[in-house]
Amino acid sequence: MPELPEIETIKIELQKKIIGSKLTKIQILSPKSLQNEKGQPFDYAQGLQGRKVLNIWRRAKILGIDLSSSLRDHEVAKQSSTDNNEIARNDKKVTLLFHLKMSGQLVWKGKRGKGKEESFIGGHPTEDMLGKMPNIHTRVIFSFADGSHLYFNDLRRFGWVKVVRSEKCKVQSEEVLGKLGPEPLEKGFIWQILKTNLLKHKTQVVKVALMDQTVVAGIGNIYASEALFNAKIDPRTKVSQLTDRQIQSLHQGVLRALRDGIKYGGSTRAHFVDAQGHKGYFLDYAYVYGRSGHKCKICGAQIKKIQQAGRGTYLCPSCQR
Repeated sequence: MPELPEIETIKIELQKKIIGSKLTKIQILSPKSLQNEKGQPFDYAQGLQGRKVLNIWRRAKILGIDLSSSLRDHEVAKQSSTDNNEIARNDKKVTLLFHLKMSGQLVWKGKRGKGKEESFIGGHPTEDMLGKMPNIHTRVIFSFADGSHLYFNDLRRFGWVKVVRSEKCKVQSEEVLGKLGPEPLEKGFIWQILKTNLLKHKTQVVKVALMDQTVVAGIGNIYASEALFNAKIDPRTKVSQLTDRQIQSLHQGVLRALRDGIKYGGSTRAHFVDAQGHKGYFLDYAYVYGRSGHKCKICGAQIKKIQQAGRGTYLCPSCQR
């Protein structure tokens, strides 16, 4: 599953492409993939036509695209539900929330400059991702006035796009975004907050607790392993055993791992390609994740892989005593 750095990379690239663009058409090829706030099929897509893209943002592993209020009147579709009509009212700003889950993918295709075709892909790589769109995995198509298209593809159909009132995103509604912890790259994320949230899971090992989205938003298996290596903490350590100094080191380790992930274009080489269609190459610079049996880049000891809560954890038994 793409983690915070991967979604941040997609956000940055989409901001260059579609902010200010007018949405002219939405084609729903899989009703399950486009949902309202309650997770039900959203059947009033025409109520979103004519709106402009105002902003693109990220919260944890969720991408948000804010749309303006409607620029023209629309006839309410008789077959659409009351809930969906209310969400897409002309005087209401709405937001498209994207969660790629395990196999979701965003593909943008358009023309820039002298009619030169451009495209980029973010999310789960597939053999047909650079081919003709839509393909058999396309679930929703967003078309814009400049002739460009944004395709939401999903091989396994675990991912989703939700149409929600923008005001609910501003107040961080749990109904819309879920119970999420602090954003680790924001100024308000200090080590004392990390300590408070970790101590809600005293009996857990620190690696598992760090991946809980209520502790810190956006951290998954890869960056948890890297953050713990940066902090020189054994991932099998119980939260209750951590000292303040170790939590301070972990706080800095989290920041370093995430910033490096963004800098190097994403980490999950096997399951993620960046906005230009290239696979993330952070793993070339990773210290432990995916390096079982290799020598530690710091001390030369052999990197070890263990299982924790059904997930693979990588560590250096020498650096992370």
